[in-house]
Amino acid sequence: MMAFLAGCAALPPVSSHAATAACARDRSEIGVIDIGWHTGLIIPADEMQGDLKFVPQYFRVKPHDWIFGWGNRRYYMAENPSVWEGISALLPSHSVMLIRAVENLSAASDLPGVKVRWLPVTPENLHRLDNYIAAFLTVNHTDGLTVVGAGPYPRSKFFASPGTYDAFHTCNTWTVTALKTAGYPVHPAGVIFAGQVLSQLKTLPVCK
Repeated sequence: MMAFLAGCAALPPVSSHAATAACARDRSEIGVIDIGWHTGLIIPADEMQGDLKFVPQYFRVKPHDWIFGWGNRRYYMAENPSVWEGISALLPSHSVMLIRAVENLSAASDLPGVKVRWLPVTPENLHRLDNYIAAFLTVNHTDGLTVVGAGPYPRSKFFASPGTYDAFHTCNTWTVTALKTAGYPVHPAGVIFAGQVLSQLKTLPVCK
């Protein structure tokens, strides 16, 4: 269980991104990143729409891709999370969004166990996905986002999130719900672990 929580509290380093021709012609693409316990989402920078278009102003770079990971605030942001913080994360608690700007991204094949599955998405469903992610970012009284800390990786930051994290609504529940919002035939009910997300991804078309 602690390994599961740790997986929901980390996004791995990534490197160069090779364009996927099958999606580049008439559709957009999104990525689902899998590091064994945790799943997150990758949105190419030129696909940021709706309320997400305000995210880049909080970074001083112009990346190729953005990685989004959602999780328990206390556990996620702890440099060395304790057992108690892990147990507390199982109860309804505050959440946070880790956003990382990545200049170059690939399937992270240089990192053992880390994979990215690229999925085709229509512009309309991409817009819905962007707004779903944006709904998990707290908007403050000045209509801006709330940065709550520096992230653990280069060009990454933690942002306040209004969502509630618990044992039955994890980072993986969040990911598969995002995919359903984007029009994919997936089912969030009962999804807790990364493997449950990945098993549903197997039936979806991929970009090659």
